[in-house]
Amino acid sequence: MSDADDLGQLAALDIFLPSPPPDADIQEAFLDEAAALALEGHPITVYLQDEDAWAFEECEPVRALLDSAGESALPVTLLGLDIVVSAMYPTTEQMRRFARAGTEAPERSSAAASACGPGGAPMPREAGGFAAQLMGAAPAPARPAGGPDIGARRNLMGGDIGDGLPSTGTGTSGAGAGAGTAASGAGVASTSAG
Repeated sequence: MSDADDLGQLAALDIFLPSPPPDADIQEAFLDEAAALALEGHPITVYLQDEDAWAFEECEPVRALLDSAGESALPVTLLGLDIVVSAMYPTTEQMRRFARAGTEAPERSSAAASACGPGGAPMPREAGGFAAQLMGAAPAPARPAGGPDIGARRNLMGGDIGDGLPSTGTGTSGAGAGAGTAASGAGVASTSAG
């Protein structure tokens, strides 16, 4: 692939800058770097807080960040609707990398695995377990042989001894007896401190 093809595939970056800047020299140097990349064909749009106030209001991620963190979060760099840099100017290399990375399809990860750590685990290619059963892709597992058939009765953490729900006069104490009494609807309070 040629460089021209690569530039046609780059993702757009939106960069929101404070006005007036805390350090005019640093912001001017950043603007020179961004302009050089734009001249190379990188899709970069820069918004200044005083000149482009409408963009700061209409861009939901930027507005939400400024509402929660204040103006100290500026400058803010967006790749699509994702904030990729805040509270600092992105470097030229970061802007190039974000523009290339924004064209790649994100790898899907499971929400449960993502909640357990950074990045999460990749989504499986095919459904497994209960999801596969729901989709008809896998047969339901056979019930294990043996074990008691408790029918419509409930096991209340040891309170069910196989003769139905325990009554208040059976002498069992603790949480199981209290739960059984409440579940049976008898309305008798358990006297144990369990």
